[in-house]
Amino acid sequence: MELRGKTAVLMGRFPGLSRATAKAGLEARGARVSSAVSGRTDVVFAAPDARGPKVGKASMLGIPVYDTNTLRAVLKGATQHSDADESTAGTAPFADHASLASATGPETLLGLLQQADWSAFVTGRDLLPLRDRLLELERTHGVTEAHRFATDRIRALDGTRLQHPYGHITEIESYALSPCGRYLATGSWVGDDYHRGGALQIWEVPTGRCVNVLDHIQGGVGWPGHDDVIQWSADSTRVGLAYNTNEVGVFDPFGGATYTRPLASASVTDGGNRPPEWALAPDGRSAFIGTGCSGAIQGCVVPLEAGSLFWLPGYASPSHPYLLGETFPEDFWEKGDELWLESGADWSQDGSRLYVYDHRHRRNLVVDLLSRHVSWATEDEEPEDDEPEAAIGDAAQVADESGGVRISVGPTGVTFQRPDTGEVLSEFTFLLEPPGPRIFEDDYACEEGNVDFALDAETWCAAFEEGVVIAPPDRREALEAVLTWSVDRRFAWPVRWGGLDVVPDARTAAERLGEDGLGFFVRRYVERSAAAGAEHAAKGNAEALEEGAWPPPDTATLDDLFSAAKDSVSSLGSGWNFAVDESLRHAARLRARRGEPEGAAELLEAIRDADERVAASAEVAMVLAGAGLTRQARTAFDFAESDVEAVLNAHNVARVASAVAGAHHALGDTAAADTWFTRAREAIEPETNAWQNRLAVIWALTECGRVDEARSLWTLPEEDRRINGPHSLRCEPWLLHLLSTGRLDLAEEFMEACVPPRNRPSGMIQALVELGRPDLLRSWLSDSWYIPDESYERAQAIADGAPRRPLPPTPTDEDVAALAAAHAELLRTPRAKRERPTEELIAQAADCGHLSAVLDLLGNLPDDDYNDRPKAAFSALWRATTGHYYAPW
Repeated sequence: MELRGKTAVLMGRFPGLSRATAKAGLEARGARVSSAVSGRTDVVFAAPDARGPKVGKASMLGIPVYDTNTLRAVLKGATQHSDADESTAGTAPFADHASLASATGPETLLGLLQQADWSAFVTGRDLLPLRDRLLELERTHGVTEAHRFATDRIRALDGTRLQHPYGHITEIESYALSPCGRYLATGSWVGDDYHRGGALQIWEVPTGRCVNVLDHIQGGVGWPGHDDVIQWSADSTRVGLAYNTNEVGVFDPFGGATYTRPLASASVTDGGNRPPEWALAPDGRSAFIGTGCSGAIQGCVVPLEAGSLFWLPGYASPSHPYLLGETFPEDFWEKGDELWLESGADWSQDGSRLYVYDHRHRRNLVVDLLSRHVSWATEDEEPEDDEPEAAIGDAAQVADESGGVRISVGPTGVTFQRPDTGEVLSEFTFLLEPPGPRIFEDDYACEEGNVDFALDAETWCAAFEEGVVIAPPDRREALEAVLTWSVDRRFAWPVRWGGLDVVPDARTAAERLGEDGLGFFVRRYVERSAAAGAEHAAKGNAEALEEGAWPPPDTATLDDLFSAAKDSVSSLGSGWNFAVDESLRHAARLRARRGEPEGAAELLEAIRDADERVAASAEVAMVLAGAGLTRQARTAFDFAESDVEAVLNAHNVARVASAVAGAHHALGDTAAADTWFTRAREAIEPETNAWQNRLAVIWALTECGRVDEARSLWTLPEEDRRINGPHSLRCEPWLLHLLSTGRLDLAEEFMEACVPPRNRPSGMIQALVELGRPDLLRSWLSDSWYIPDESYERAQAIADGAPRRPLPPTPTDEDVAALAAAHAELLRTPRAKRERPTEELIAQAADCGHLSAVLDLLGNLPDDDYNDRPKAAFSALWRATTGHYYAPW
């Protein structure tokens, strides 16, 4: 990064680096260090604790903001390099390569290897000649003692580890061959857990083996349907990725870390929701990124040396050095023209020029990056035609000394094949889900270490870097076809030449592994499993067999489901209070309507925000008093009545006041009810979402029998109704409430006044079917929705006396069989993509009333986001008790 003549600002405390040292280092490189951000600031270095207005001011001024890693690299005076080749100048090889190549037999070769100086072995120089000679020897003599001896020495190198190829937990979305032709990179996006990230796998093409897995890449590699998201530097030592939705980063393809971090990254798209058009510079240390900016060419060239960059180019001056030129050829420019680079950009081989394609003129422009001059590309300057973009499902071919390798990449598989002979070097299928648990099921450390893998559709295995593999003993040949010794994470060494330790179970693996690393966690897993196994055996074989069947016996009750829903939100942070409190409020009101005051009280106690608890307590009191449970209603209302004035604010008056009014009315204090209903009505209009509060007041008035007052709130002039009518999603729970309580006349009035036929909610179809009203299906909804004949037939049957579905329903044999089939399909789904199918199966189980199946499945969903386990739990509760997926009024 060139800092001479630039003004820099240091923000925050940099770990292990004093401000004085940083300031002196920057000044030594020609920078001026200022204490505050201004319009003359060129660059900001922000420490991890720097946030808030100061960083925000820099961003809004269009100033690039770099992190601590960038600052450290600048102060070192050299960037972080990932160059692969060790320096071999002036050192002799571990053995004479010519002698190895001319050795006449396995005994002669073994003798040379035994006499070699293995302390002088340099992987980048010595491994390939040695491997090639041993491959040649294997073709004539099989695996010999020379192979085993060499393998022992290779395994003793610090950089050697056992590698399995199954790092992708979702479909492969993109791939790219390195310019040297030796490596293939395949990238996968994210599964259900965005923050778990995706993976980039590095394959050595000549051997057809995976030599490295860069896992947990934040936000995954690329995006479904986007091409060219993986790009290599010209020397094949760096790989650039579009990742984390809208960022561009440079990674070390041969680096090793459980959680992969980029060498350098740039976030310059101002929150774009897809990967930008981009192009990595030949040296892999800068990139063009297409984004909105103040220049005419909509893009910028940013450094990717080290660390992370956050920059809003749209706020920068057009003269900013990262932006491209403003001077266009005369026949291009028209006032206000902007060139959006729909086809990205191409670099010249020396990295001094950028070629961009103008679709309007169907010509290339060339940007001189030193002068920022933009001109039409001459015939001599036209970039060389790129190879066709690689798409998933296409095949690529790479030439090498042995006749080339044909590579086929699909969403769930990679194949390496010799095109001349048809010989398959290797073939890999991802996302297989054998029946039964993984070897280290639910063990966090082993899951993070990615030791489990599916050898085929029937067999789980586990591989450890030391060479221990848990697998059936008769599957060694299959293991040898997919595993490799990875040397320095860049070269493959065949495991069939020795060193592979295949063991039958985790207990034996624990005995073979060392005390450190994953060995500790394997031993802990074995101890925990032994305890669980003893408990399982004590239950008896019959009960154990019954436990394995699915769905489990349906012994759960609605009380269990209410408890599960309440427990599902217990670990959520306060940022989810708005969703948690609303769900608990609806659940408490539901229990009150079911005549269960104790259950309602438990839910009220779990509500977090005081205003929500006041409103919910008043609503529960209103419902209980209306059902004749006056004493319990008074108990619930005491809390609301004492705290109501303290919790009111400008945004909640309509909702809280209407609930308090309804409770007063139900408990017989009509004067107080009149006062509070007046306050509630007066608070409706100022709200930005007036119908949310209007419906709350309408509901309370209707519950109290004050229907004329409720009607006055939904009767609007036609113009107001057209512009400001309620959204169908907002009024659906209200309409379902009216139908479930038999007030069909009010439902019809409300729809005529507020909900035109095209906006009527589809949830009413099932409600009218269960009411036995085929006539209303036709007159109310047939113009809005396609209604199957089966719905009319079911409605008519109920009208003719057939029993309605009980709530919750009782699952039939057909329901149980359907659940079992759906569950079996779920188990065949890749684990990283099971959340949505699990939610659908929970809904299916709730709809048929199999509450034990619901509870069993809820535990498989994460509980750190309301939209996962909590949302599924409450939705199941609504379905089981009301027949609808909306929260009940």
